[in-house]
Amino acid sequence: MAPKGNQRGLGLGITALALGIAGLLSSVFVIGSIFALAGVIIAIIHLANRFPHRGFSISGFVLSLIAILASAGFFMLYAGKNLEGFGAAFPAYKGKPAPDMTLKTIDGEEIKLSNLKGKRVLLDFWATWCPPCRRTIPHLIELRKTTSANDLVIIGISDESPNTIRKFRQTMKVNYPLATVGRDTYLPKPFSDVSSIPTFFIIDANGVIENARIGGMSFEQFKKFAFGPSTAE
Repeated sequence: MAPKGNQRGLGLGITALALGIAGLLSSVFVIGSIFALAGVIIAIIHLANRFPHRGFSISGFVLSLIAILASAGFFMLYAGKNLEGFGAAFPAYKGKPAPDMTLKTIDGEEIKLSNLKGKRVLLDFWATWCPPCRRTIPHLIELRKTTSANDLVIIGISDESPNTIRKFRQTMKVNYPLATVGRDTYLPKPFSDVSSIPTFFIIDANGVIENARIGGMSFEQFKKFAFGPSTAE
């Protein structure tokens, strides 16, 4: 084999191995499966052309396959947690009066929860960097468009800076109030116990916590969550 073939074989082999390792190390993220898939392709090219240094490509091929399986496993685990999130969360607070709190929107307005009695209130704890949160925003926008503000109040709550949220609102054309909370913002339980996002609370017209859910929902699921199963039939 010519030296040029040796160099090319060594380069492909090392690349396949590096991609396999990178895919395995980052298999918890989507990018991990991309690295792994690239590693499989390069390894196959290397082996199919019978270049030297096959050991690198074989190792890269095996590691890439393991990374792909690991990525699939993490995806199933994440999906499973999301499905579990469609059930009621914070069960101890279901049917209890929602504690009062005052939220400050990114426009400087104050919203006092107790002043919203007579209307149903949907609270969305979210963040601009959270992919499941971002996927639910269009559904909430559509829900706001198709529902009277006298019947349902939607409030997004994030701990990010007002400027960050304003930029996101402008890009996504969010049509409901967005509030920001900081270390000096008082959040009573159960709202202070939110540790996963997105988390949603629905408070009925009497100010009672009707339900809470963790994880993204489809538009139809949002309608059911906000008004009950009959609204989506």
